[in-house]
Amino acid sequence: MKLHVYLGENLAGHLESTSERGVVFSYATDYLKSGQPPISLSLPLQANELPQKACIPFFEGLLPEGNVKKRISEYLHISEKSTLKLLQELGGECAGMISILPDDEHLQIKNAYDFSPENYESLSEKKIVEYIQNINVRPLLKVKNKLRLSLAGAQEKLPLVYANDKFYLPKNGAPSTHILKPTGQGPLSSLSANEYICTKLAKYAGLPVPNVKLMQIDETEFLLAERYDRTIQDGKIQRIHQEDTCQALGILSDNKYQNDGGPSIADIYELIKNNTTIPLLETRTFLQYVLFNFIIGNCDAHGKNYSLMFPKGSVKLTPLYDAVCTLAYPNLTQKLSMKIGKHYEIRKVNEYDFELLANQLGLKAKALMDTYHKLIRKIELSLKVIKEDPSLRKHDDIFEVIVNKLQKNL
Repeated sequence: MKLHVYLGENLAGHLESTSERGVVFSYATDYLKSGQPPISLSLPLQANELPQKACIPFFEGLLPEGNVKKRISEYLHISEKSTLKLLQELGGECAGMISILPDDEHLQIKNAYDFSPENYESLSEKKIVEYIQNINVRPLLKVKNKLRLSLAGAQEKLPLVYANDKFYLPKNGAPSTHILKPTGQGPLSSLSANEYICTKLAKYAGLPVPNVKLMQIDETEFLLAERYDRTIQDGKIQRIHQEDTCQALGILSDNKYQNDGGPSIADIYELIKNNTTIPLLETRTFLQYVLFNFIIGNCDAHGKNYSLMFPKGSVKLTPLYDAVCTLAYPNLTQKLSMKIGKHYEIRKVNEYDFELLANQLGLKAKALMDTYHKLIRKIELSLKVIKEDPSLRKHDDIFEVIVNKLQKNL
């Protein structure tokens, strides 16, 4: 099997399954001559093919994870382990600027798409409710057979366009502009409100975050997040390339937690320091993200929840995303995805652990703690504003739970 890999409208190379060498990726000769950047920091430009060990972390990292991946695989009757076959079915619209097409498909990929009926199909609110209610039968990424959408993560998501208070599904290779995330079920039924609250806390604390809306159609609630890797210029929708830090470091999604071989805070800090256009700014922002996730009790801030983006030839940290107080759910782990100092257990982390972290990063402990306390003060001031948010009228319970968990760290 052979797949064409595009970065925007440029054919970057080919992903191929071989009998002797496994899955390999080769950059196209014309792409190497074009002056275009590598598709990943972990896949440097070279004439020789990149072996399976080097290329699979990036491409597998484009796919959903966990139960979502399992359910999509079962729906498509494809093995979870068959990265190429899953990309063949889902790779038309991925994170960043990557599009993956089968060898026999020659869809004309473009850098910019008009917002027109040719590229976008109107989606009624009734259909959205139907799609969400039928998640257990048909995964959101395959709400229509012709759609070839893929997003990483272990949560159900639907990429779409939201414009003029209406919803649209992309077609013909066009990019989406928003991500619809249904709320969880059972004990996680407050997940959308939780992420909305935590994202707003980050925004009021001065951190860059996507625009989010907590929405409800009839009795069906969901979070709608604006994509930071999409932009609209002159009425045309365009992609911005991005990759998460696991992909950039060549680490498989299954190993995204530090304890499983995933990146540490220091690993990501060094990645940002060595590759971003303004390292001083971006490393400082990353540390704010780490401290913010600790303060809100987000134990699931792993290597795939931090990403780099590449707008107009620059390299910068993406806005903070997937900010959730996981401590609000007793059944979820209280172990941090990345160790702080000597501890994974969030309740054991103390000021000495932050001093150790500062030493690991070559920073002064006082500077790190000053940043920590400034964030706390900003979060405290923003709680009253968020409590009055009309979107949260029915969510006093989860708001109070989050405030209670915050108080343990404030």
